[in-house]
Amino acid sequence: MTVIGIVGLPGSGKSEAATVARELGLPVITLGDIVREETEQRGLDPSADHGQVAQALREEEGLAAIADRALPAIRDARRDHDAVVVDGIRSGHEVERFEDAFGDDFRLVAITAPDELRAERLEVRNRDSGAESGGETLADRDERELGFGIREAMDGAEVTIENDASLSAFRDAASEVFEEAIEGFVSRIEVTVEAPVNETEVPDRVAEAVAELFPEAEIEVAEDRVRATSYQLAHFRERLFEQRILDTARQEFFERAGPRGFAFELKKQAARQDVITFSVGRPDELGAIEVAVTVHEPDVETFIDHLAPATEDGTPLS
Repeated sequence: MTVIGIVGLPGSGKSEAATVARELGLPVITLGDIVREETEQRGLDPSADHGQVAQALREEEGLAAIADRALPAIRDARRDHDAVVVDGIRSGHEVERFEDAFGDDFRLVAITAPDELRAERLEVRNRDSGAESGGETLADRDERELGFGIREAMDGAEVTIENDASLSAFRDAASEVFEEAIEGFVSRIEVTVEAPVNETEVPDRVAEAVAELFPEAEIEVAEDRVRATSYQLAHFRERLFEQRILDTARQEFFERAGPRGFAFELKKQAARQDVITFSVGRPDELGAIEVAVTVHEPDVETFIDHLAPATEDGTPLS
């Protein structure tokens, strides 16, 4: 199983590449999230103080400290996927740690972009504080990350993607790199799930119902609604096959299919038991789980054929 590391200066396009990987169904381990989590645990501001915490971790635990903290999650993700993407490598020491851990299964991809484009993207993203908010300027961040050894890591990359043209061109280039590591069917999708929380329901219980059928999803819980986003339907597909409801599912998907995707509704009570029951006919008193699937690759019909293939005498034809 391949481990693909992404390295690049701030604003080069690492996060967008990671989004492409997620759309392909690949798990992404973001090293920056490890630092931001540690920053919060130290009672500091993740948007302004993550740089000093990253430096502190390297001083306290060694130059490959952040890579070391990421290894358990990477190893766990490798068990069920063709490839795992590690976003935000910042030094040759981290590269060496991953090479030691994964050998020839580790590939390093560098992403480059002109300085003026990087500055514009960071201003639009506005995730981290700039100098006017007590944070760092782009020059400060570059200097810090160059001090970590990011240039040496980039120079040793197996593949370099130049992110200096259109967004679609960059996404296509990133997708091509990731698809090489995927065995079998390749797709890029985005799944959005919404479920209303009835007055008689507990929001966390509704979230649990969503998580049963969509365990890969990132879930947000509010008082009146649960929302989730996923970039794969692996578990959902398994349940369709196990429940032997491929023809029913296929009909539901095509009835609400369009040129960019399809939608369907599920019953909450069944979902709590990890059972797929489509909500049709009279509306459910508790409200249905609403699912919308946007298909970027391949076309919608081909993806539905993969998710719920046609059957003959109960046997899938593909």
